Amino acid sequence: MHAAPAQTRTADLTPLDVLRMLQSASGPLLVQAVLHGQLAMIALEEEKQRLLRLLAVALVGFACLLCALLFAGALAVSATWETGFRAHTLAGLVLLFGLGTAAAWQRVGARSSAGDAFAASREEFAADVAVLKADGARHA
Repeated sequence: MHAAPAQTRTADLTPLDVLRMLQSASGPLLVQAVLHGQLAMIALEEEKQRLLRLLAVALVGFACLLCALLFAGALAVSATWETGFRAHTLAGLVLLFGLGTAAAWQRVGARSSAGDAFAASREEFAADVAVLKADGARHA
């Protein structure tokens, strides 16, 4: 009789083989899962704090900008109200405020995507998957 050929690929594992591997590794897997949960909670808290700081700065900046724009617009319109440039001033203010809004929107978009949320968790998950694949290939 010939001995059964050794399994060389993880795709050849039967469900029973997988259960045996999980049973032997259940303690370390549970510890690893708890550590990943703790890491994810820390990353979530850091991301929440970063977003709250971003919101606070954005709100204060928006309030200051709004006041400055209102007073600058009122000053420009009142200075040109009695002249023939009244319509030009209003059109210029609308154009200026529109360009300022577009620039601010672009910067907020760049700032909001600058954070690398959960980078440590993703790296740890990738390392664990690599270890599990290598361990599975070794046991196969």
